[in-house]
Amino acid sequence: MSAWPVTADAVIRRALRDVGLGEYPPRSNRNKITAWYGIGPGAWCAMAVAYWFAEEGCEIRDRLGARETAGRAGWAYTPVGVQAAKRAGLWHKGAEGLKRGDVVFYKLPGAEGSDYVNHVGIVTSVTSVIRSIEGNTANIVAERVRGRAPVVGYMRPPYSTGTPKPKPVPVAPPFPGAGAFRIGKSSPAVTLLDRQLVRTGFAMYHDGDGYQPGPVFTKHTRANVRSFQRAQGWTGADADGVPGPETWERIHKSPTRTVG
Repeated sequence: MSAWPVTADAVIRRALRDVGLGEYPPRSNRNKITAWYGIGPGAWCAMAVAYWFAEEGCEIRDRLGARETAGRAGWAYTPVGVQAAKRAGLWHKGAEGLKRGDVVFYKLPGAEGSDYVNHVGIVTSVTSVIRSIEGNTANIVAERVRGRAPVVGYMRPPYSTGTPKPKPVPVAPPFPGAGAFRIGKSSPAVTLLDRQLVRTGFAMYHDGDGYQPGPVFTKHTRANVRSFQRAQGWTGADADGVPGPETWERIHKSPTRTVG
């Protein structure tokens, strides 16, 4: 298998930026990661791993042929991840040889499900204990310290050993001001906003004929913006559906959501 266009350090750095990310509403299995993944709310530890790889330009579901399809589970279901790793020749049973960057599969007592694996994370270091960055651990993203007993095995991605090409950094156009985003107001800025809502997968509210970009700011626009804001973990006035400078900047820099 050829090397993937990403390094272990890059994926880990990206994952660590999400430490503390929770769910909105609490205990709902909803956040920016589940919104990006595209199959609705659910246990999101494996979704988080896929999200961090994708943020660094490597779509793990496509690399492993593990996308969800009609009637078939995909990467989000941890046993599918194990089988995909085995098919790709990347699977290692047990904890022997674990190192930084490995995708580690656990069987944790008390975790959801009765499957032979029920949790997954990315190893950040190995000493006498294993540290891994994980999503959906007590409903947040956190770096956990675990022993070797719950490790079922791990996948070692074929990381690039060279210096990866830097990803182009998206640049948001200047914020047009809150006055552009009033119900019933027409503005080219609304069209720009709507295109980003569609691109990032936050276009679920519409009048029944699909969501069409601008130029009028409608109640559907506001509902879609609110969904995006809540996916960032924002609440209250920060998730009122009216774009401010931070919402404008972030939606332009968010990854394109591909639904498999």
